[in-house]
Amino acid sequence: MKIATCAYQPQWHPDRESLQAKLEARVADAARDGAEIIVFPEYAGVEAGLIGPSQDNSPTGWVASLMPHYDWWTELHSNLAQKYGLHILAGSLPRHAGRKATNAASFCAPTGKVVIQDKMILTPYERREMKLAAGDDLKLIDTPLGKIGILICYDSEFPLLARTLVAAGAEVILVPSCTEAPAGQTRVRQSCRARAIEGQCLVVQAPLAGIVSDCEIIDVSTGRAGIFCPPDIGLPPDGIIAQGLTDDTAWVIADVDLAPISAVRTTGHVGNFSHWEEQDSRLNHITTVSLR
Repeated sequence: MKIATCAYQPQWHPDRESLQAKLEARVADAARDGAEIIVFPEYAGVEAGLIGPSQDNSPTGWVASLMPHYDWWTELHSNLAQKYGLHILAGSLPRHAGRKATNAASFCAPTGKVVIQDKMILTPYERREMKLAAGDDLKLIDTPLGKIGILICYDSEFPLLARTLVAAGAEVILVPSCTEAPAGQTRVRQSCRARAIEGQCLVVQAPLAGIVSDCEIIDVSTGRAGIFCPPDIGLPPDGIIAQGLTDDTAWVIADVDLAPISAVRTTGHVGNFSHWEEQDSRLNHITTVSLR
């Protein structure tokens, strides 16, 4: 499969037509290079609300103003997926989920089908300032290209979420992210690489980048797009298939064969995937040894 990811920078627009033109140009560029899956970052969907004059700039004000845009934003990406014959993970944004607001990303197939994945574990800022609620379940998306899971940013820092996906059959984990400082970017990037090793799977990170004036929730972001695998037989020794430069918004595109990645689960130098459950029998008791 050919995967395209990038560090994406939102911006203010005079109208929806301007935003639509920007997104279609980005998708068309990736499609010309043969991309079959396009990954946009966490909170790239905030751009749906960056239209016209600025508004209530509080975190909860942004959540309230963005939720009505969710369906339009999803439809826009679904239409582009169908037009260009590829799969698109749309940038996440707040959505109404029953009686709560979640941080959600829509995975749009060229058939017109859409799968919504909510963020499962929220950052302190999302809890305290944005008043968001966590999602209820992970989705395993079975596509002609392979089985795909989505971990939104902070979710990637929790190994059991990724393990649940790969145990269910996920071969690819998409990680849209948004971090405001190099430390945050490092946490997510290193987590992506660790999840690729533990799950012996492909992990794709797409970070938000740049400065957005008058938008408290994404005022500054930094990141480096990357496509990661376990460093093992027949794969890059550093586990990096492709990566961009920090805050570089150009597409990072790689043609990835999932077969050698899946093969290391049974024939690799190590067996992280198959040996995972051996941890359980070794967690029953801890012996404290004092050397005081």
